[in-house]
Amino acid sequence: MTKGTITKVVRTHGSLWGFIQPLESSRRAFFNTASFDQADGFDAAEEGLAVEFDEEKDPVNGSRAVHLAITLDASRAAGR
Repeated sequence: MTKGTITKVVRTHGSLWGFIQPLESSRRAFFNTASFDQADGFDAAEEGLAVEFDEEKDPVNGSRAVHLAITLDASRAAGR
């Protein structure tokens, strides 16, 4: 699994999507509600949260997150 941080979350007019910055890569991974194994997973998505995910090719965005799971709030990880 790849580790990363949610960098963008969009919730507008029925659109629910975002981007993740993987820790060891310069490219971003796209995600949406279907990226989560849990039906309500997107509800908890916020910028700055640490996540783990698998990647697959996406014809529009290049890389798409699948089996996405939120692991830890980045500020809690830093001990703030």
